[in-house]
Amino acid sequence: MTTRLMFFLFLQLFWLFKVHAQEVRGIVTEANGEPLPFATVYVQGTTTGTTTNLQGEYFLALENGSYQLVFQYVGYGHQVEKVTVAGRPVQLNVVLENESIQLQEIEVKANAEDPAYPIIRKAIAKRKHNLEQVGEYTCDVYIKGNVKVLDAPDKILGQDIGDLEGSLDTNRQGIVYLSESVSKLYFRQPDKFKEVMVSSKVSGNDQGFSFNSAQDMNINFYENLTRFGREVISPIAESALAHYRYKLHGAVVDEEGRLIYKIEVIPKWLEEPVYQGFIYIVNGLWNIQSTDLFVTGQSTQQPLFDTFYIRQTHVPVAAPDVWRLFSQTFSLRGGFFGFKFGGSFTAIYRNYNLSPGLPSDFFGPAIMKVEVGANEKDTAYWNATRPVPLTQEEGQDYQKKDSLQVVHASKEYLDSMDQVNNKFKWTSLMFGYSHENSWRRRAITLEAPVNTIQFNTVQGYNMYAGLGYRKDFDKNKVRWMEVKSRLSYGFDEKVFRSSGEFTYNFNRKSFSRLTISGGRQTAQFNEEEPISRQANTLYTFFFRRNYIRLFDKTYLRLNYRREIANGVLVHTFVEWAKRSPLADHSDYSFFYRDSRTYDLNVPENFAADAAVLAESRALTVGINLRLRPGQKYLDYPDRKYLMGSKWPDLWLHYRQGIAFGGSDGLRSDVRFQRLSVALTKENLSLGIAGNTSFNLETGGFIGRKTLYFQDFKHFMGNETNLGNPAKYLTSFKALPYYKYSTATSWAEGHWEHNFQGFLLDKMPLLKKTGWTTIAGAGFLYTHENKDYWEVSLGLGNLGFGIFRMMRFDVVSSFQHGTYAGTSYLIGLNTGSGGEVSF
Repeated sequence: MTTRLMFFLFLQLFWLFKVHAQEVRGIVTEANGEPLPFATVYVQGTTTGTTTNLQGEYFLALENGSYQLVFQYVGYGHQVEKVTVAGRPVQLNVVLENESIQLQEIEVKANAEDPAYPIIRKAIAKRKHNLEQVGEYTCDVYIKGNVKVLDAPDKILGQDIGDLEGSLDTNRQGIVYLSESVSKLYFRQPDKFKEVMVSSKVSGNDQGFSFNSAQDMNINFYENLTRFGREVISPIAESALAHYRYKLHGAVVDEEGRLIYKIEVIPKWLEEPVYQGFIYIVNGLWNIQSTDLFVTGQSTQQPLFDTFYIRQTHVPVAAPDVWRLFSQTFSLRGGFFGFKFGGSFTAIYRNYNLSPGLPSDFFGPAIMKVEVGANEKDTAYWNATRPVPLTQEEGQDYQKKDSLQVVHASKEYLDSMDQVNNKFKWTSLMFGYSHENSWRRRAITLEAPVNTIQFNTVQGYNMYAGLGYRKDFDKNKVRWMEVKSRLSYGFDEKVFRSSGEFTYNFNRKSFSRLTISGGRQTAQFNEEEPISRQANTLYTFFFRRNYIRLFDKTYLRLNYRREIANGVLVHTFVEWAKRSPLADHSDYSFFYRDSRTYDLNVPENFAADAAVLAESRALTVGINLRLRPGQKYLDYPDRKYLMGSKWPDLWLHYRQGIAFGGSDGLRSDVRFQRLSVALTKENLSLGIAGNTSFNLETGGFIGRKTLYFQDFKHFMGNETNLGNPAKYLTSFKALPYYKYSTATSWAEGHWEHNFQGFLLDKMPLLKKTGWTTIAGAGFLYTHENKDYWEVSLGLGNLGFGIFRMMRFDVVSSFQHGTYAGTSYLIGLNTGSGGEVSF
C-alpha cells in the first residue's frame, strides 16, 4: 500500500468519523414566541451542553445515537426531549412554560416564619461541605463576551463621536467588544487556580488576546463573600440571615424527580453589598441548582454600572451529591456621558475530571497562561468549537470588523488618517502638537509653552517647551524607545535651562527599561517632590505662600529596571550632579501683598545651615530591591501582567555617596551610606468591613558621612489643604515639608482603612450617598525631632454620577506628644502616585 493511498484512506476515515457528529439545533422560546437568551441545554446526566444565544438559538454536536436533552431556564419549567441523531442534522425547537409552582402542603401562618428559612438554614449548614467536597478538578471552559452600545450621543464636550470606527449603526447602537475564548481550567483546594487559554478571538483584532477569564467569572456562592468591586455577601453565607430576608415561592420537580425550592432573596438594606433575586435549592442535598440574582452598582459602589445579573446552572457530575457549575452568564447595564451600554459574558463548563491526579508542584505563580498561537485559529476551528451559536449581529460584526481591520492596517489608510490628525490647529498652541507616522510607528510631540506657565519666587514666571520623539518597534508596543528634550526659562531669574532624556523599553516580560537623562534644571530638595509646581503656583498667587524649595541641578543620570525573577524587582541608578543654591527673584502675588511676606528659599530644618546648603558635587549610586513573595501573574506570549500577592512587599533601599578628587568641575564631595527596609501592603481585604493598607519603614545612615541637605532622608509632608489620595500611604497629611529631614536614623509608618460602605450603609440619608469612610494614621520618629503623630478621618467617593474622585479628610497632628492642630484636606484621586505601573 503506497503512502499516498494510506493518506487518502486516512482522510476518508477522518471525514466518515466527522460526519457522525451531527448538529442538533433549534430555538428555545417562551409560550408567546419570545426567544429565551442564555437558556441551558444539556444531555441528561452529563456536562455536554450549551446555552442559547441572545436570539434563543442553540446547537449541539452529537454522535449518532439517542439522547435525552434537558432544556431549562430560570423562572420556567424544565423540559426533557428525546432526540435521535442518525447521520443528518436535527432541528428541535422547544417552548418552555412558566414554572408550575407546587406548595406541597406547606402552610404559611400569619406572623409565622416563612418556610424558606429552614431550607436556607440547611443550605448554610451544607455550604462548607459543598465548597470543599471536591479536592481538585479540571474542566474545559468556553467564554463569549459581548458589550454593546445601546445609545450614544452625537457629541461629547463639543467633539463629534462619529460611528466609533464603524461600530455604531444609524440608530447609534452597535457592538464595541466581541470576543471568544477556550481554556483549560485547573483547581485545587482551597484557592489554587491555573488557566491555560488555548484559543482566543477578538472581533477586529487578530493580534489581540481576549480578556475573558474563567477565574474572573468564578462567582462561587458557597464562599461567604464574592467580589464585585467590593465584597458582596452570598445569600447562603454564614452571616446571611443578618443581611437577607427570604420568601419561599414554591417548588418544582426536575427531570430526575428532585424537588427544587424556589426562594426569593430580599436584602434587609438595599445599600449593603447584597444580592437580590432568586436562588434554587435542591431538597435533601441542600445545594444550589441555579441562581437568578442581581446586584446594583449603588450597593457595590460602582456608579458606572446600573445592574449586574448573575445566572447560573449547576448539574450533577458524580454520585451521590457532587454538582458543578455548568453554565454562567453575567449581564450588565450602565451608562456615562450620555452613552448607554449593555453586555453579557457567557461561560460553558464541560468535561469535568474530578480526579485529575495533578502533580504537587503543578500550580505555580502563573495563574493564567495564553498559549502561543492562541489568536491564530481560523474560522473553521471556531465553527467546530463554539458551543453557543453566534447571533446574526455577532456574525456580521466579525465579518465587518475583520474586513475593516485589514483596511485600517494598510499604509494608505494610516497615511490618510495622519494627514487629518497632523494638521496644526490654533488649539495646538495651548495643548501641544503631535505629528505621527502611524505606518512606521513613530511620532514627534511638542509641549506648548503656553500650557506650561508656572510661578515660584525663585524664577518668577517660568515656562518650558518640550520636544519628543517616540518609536515603537512592534504593533503591540512591547519594545519602544523615546527621546525627550526640554528648554525652560525663568523670566525674573533670566536663566535658560535645558535637559533631555532617553528611554528604551526592552520588553514587557521582565519589565526591563533603561533611562539616561541629563542637563540643567531646578529641582526640589526632596526628589519625591512633596508639592507639585501647579499647587505651589496656586498658593503663591492666591495666598502668598511659597512652599516649594528649589536648587539648581546640573546632572547626568542612568536608571535601569528589571525583574530578575518572579516577584524580585530591581531598580538601580547612578548619578553625578552639581548642586547649587538658588535665591529668590520675585515678590509677586495676587493677594496679601501688604499683610504677608514670603519665606526664603531655604528649607525649614535646624540642620539646614550654610554648610549643608552650599554648592556641592555628588556621585551617588543606589539600588532598590522589591521582594514580593507569592506574586501571581498572567502569562501572555509577549507580556506579563502582575496580579499582586496576598503577602506584603518587602523593600530594601540602599544609597551611597562616593567621594573622589579631581579637577574643580569633575569631583564628588559626598561620602555616606544609607540603608532602609520597608514593608507595605495595599488593599488587604477584611470582608465587608473594607480594605486596610499599611506602609512601614525604618532606616538610617551608617559609617562615616559627609553629605549635604539634598542627601538627607526627607519625608513626604504637606502644608497645604490639597492632597493626592493615591500618595497618602507614603506621605503625611500635615507634616512640615523639611522640619523632620534627618541625617541619622528614622522610623515611619502609615496606615489607612477604607470602610467602603460598612459604616454608612445603615445610616439614614447618608446610606443613599454612596460615600465611603476612611480612617488613617501616621507616625514618624527621628533622632533629632523625636516623635510626630497624625490621625485622620475622611469621606471618599465624593461627587456625582461616575465622577466620584473627590475625598475630604480632617487631620489632627501631635508633636512630642503635644496636640499641634487640626486641618482639613481636599483630595482628588487621580490614581497616580503609587507604585510604578508596568
